[in-house]
Amino acid sequence: MNELPSYPRLFTFFFAGVAFVLLGALLKIQHAQAASWLMLVGLSVQAVAGTLLVYRFAKSRQPEE
Repeated sequence: MNELPSYPRLFTFFFAGVAFVLLGALLKIQHAQAASWLMLVGLSVQAVAGTLLVYRFAKSRQPEE
């Protein structure tokens, strides 16, 4: 994993996760069957994208050796 995705791509994934969570929450209000799965997928996408964002930021802050 030498090359990480760019910041705009990571933010796009993160906000796609936010969209899934919001859609899942709206469907949860209406007692839809797939609401829990949408929220689970959205939170998982947010977790992965957030972890990669933090890792990329921390890696860019380290001095090159």
